[in-house]
Amino acid sequence: MNNFNLSLAVIGLLFLSGSASAIDLTDYKVIEGTYSDAYVDGSLNVNDDSDKEQTSYNAVIKADLESVHTTAPYTLEYALQGQGSFFRGSDDNSSSESQYDTTAHVEVNKYINNDDTFFVYGNTKLGYQKLSSASSASDPFVKVGAGVGYGRMYIATPLANAMRIAEDLQAYKIIKADVSDKALMDLAKVIGLESEFASKYGSNEYRQYWYSEMEKVLKENKALVNDSLSATGIVRLDEILSTNDSRGVLDRLHGWTVQAGAGQVLSDYNGDDGDTTVDVEFDYALPFGYTSQLRETLSTSKVLNSDSTFDYTMSNRLKYTYEISDKVDWINTWNLKYLKANEAGDDVTTNVLGTTFRYYLANQLTFNTTLSLSNVDGNNLGFVETKGWNTALTSSISYRLK
Repeated sequence: MNNFNLSLAVIGLLFLSGSASAIDLTDYKVIEGTYSDAYVDGSLNVNDDSDKEQTSYNAVIKADLESVHTTAPYTLEYALQGQGSFFRGSDDNSSSESQYDTTAHVEVNKYINNDDTFFVYGNTKLGYQKLSSASSASDPFVKVGAGVGYGRMYIATPLANAMRIAEDLQAYKIIKADVSDKALMDLAKVIGLESEFASKYGSNEYRQYWYSEMEKVLKENKALVNDSLSATGIVRLDEILSTNDSRGVLDRLHGWTVQAGAGQVLSDYNGDDGDTTVDVEFDYALPFGYTSQLRETLSTSKVLNSDSTFDYTMSNRLKYTYEISDKVDWINTWNLKYLKANEAGDDVTTNVLGTTFRYYLANQLTFNTTLSLSNVDGNNLGFVETKGWNTALTSSISYRLK
């Protein structure tokens, strides 16, 4: 119980209010859109102390990728989380060791009426891991599932970009301070058509036509001060919307889905198969202005086979991001997992909390400082109980893939 209390107390610190606006990102309900968030992160610590028998090191590589593509008839989502560690101690008898854990998930939702209500889904989950104590990797984990669901996630990034453009151009006195909600929504719809402009005019030339259409929309809504964006306005648009020269607004999601179905484990890490599960998942996203994003995902899985080590699992992932400035993000995560033992051994509860300050450098590189706390309650199937909370402070360099 103390684990839960401490976790909830820390999560209470994560919520900050975003920028205020008459229009809200949840007003943007254009069905078609793409959400992408992908980073590769690496850190290295080398200790060559003359008092030690040999140089010690610890290298960590992480990959975190998520993409959601949504259209009226279907939604395609895929995600990849992976971490690998390579380390060696300072004692002479210490040898190089490695461990890694990677999971991938692909899911397709087919909407029955091409709207935001009922859908059927199919998914595949893959896992690949190697424990530091093992000489080789475990067998791959493979699970397939299918079922029904309700709800939809909307990609509100175009409106977030429109809000940021309005704020930026107001500072340069290019557009009026009282831009209407209609003007912002019309601008967002043009921003959301980037792929269509690129397809029609080519990847090298489309921006001039894209920006011209944005200027036309602002002019029609009487939002421009001098009836023109001017060269400065075009440069500011390019700075905000071009990912080559600027970080831009991070992708924003809103909405919710709930789904239930059955799953079949084709292979677990021991090479066994046959486990059938009943699976339920709830996914929720809410942005606060264009500066903040909340994402909550809760999933449960009940194993129907009596010989499984764990009878029931529940996992919860909560993520909150806040844009402190154009160069600095504050990212907070809480990962909770509960495994109910079937008969032998303990129930296991794991908590991992992290808070990261991400500073954007040039060429899609970022410098990160992360404080993390982790706790394991219970001993079973490789999980080792901790006496309290393990704390770690790390620095790393990330490359943003998308």
